[in-house]
Amino acid sequence: MTYYAAVKYCEWLSSVTGKKFRLPTEAEWEYACRAGTTTPYFFPGDPAEFTGRSWWNRLLGSKTLPLIEYAWYKGNAGEKTHLSGEAKPNPWGLVNMLGNVREFCQDWYDPAAYAEGAGSEEVVNPRGPASGTEHVIRGGSFRSDAADLRCAARDHTRTEDWLLTDPQSPKSNWWYSDCTDVGFRVVREYEDAPPVMATREPGVK
Repeated sequence: MTYYAAVKYCEWLSSVTGKKFRLPTEAEWEYACRAGTTTPYFFPGDPAEFTGRSWWNRLLGSKTLPLIEYAWYKGNAGEKTHLSGEAKPNPWGLVNMLGNVREFCQDWYDPAAYAEGAGSEEVVNPRGPASGTEHVIRGGSFRSDAADLRCAARDHTRTEDWLLTDPQSPKSNWWYSDCTDVGFRVVREYEDAPPVMATREPGVK
């Protein structure tokens, strides 16, 4: 499913329920993932001990607990997704915030989005740039190294690469022919919440 399709699903869900559903902003996603924690993961652990990229870990074996209890990743997923109830939730009861599938966020991707605010006053509920070509994805997937599951780890869509083998012309707005580990979760807004910036069209070719 493409970013565009995920947005359209949220619009459909909103229309049939009468409630406002949408994709999370990047800031909302990280806030929900961290669940009040400030460490690399929302559970105890050091990415340097979990990663499979370290030659030392490849030689002696990387640490797996408690990572394997909370996330499906390259080290334990067996190259496939898993049902949401098969992993422990974070402190706020949300499952699969890390691993299983990478998740779309509303924001356009900017590699320097967080660096630009460094050292300045606190920004409440920040949003990404006003325009762009790719969108933020968060959380890592069943194909990701443990280090890429950190709550702060950022990634982005790669629309052209993910539609490389799509035989249609023009390429599909609805499915990625070359990406099978990205998905989404929805946010439901409070009825009394102030209006939010309208979802931008993703510009999928």
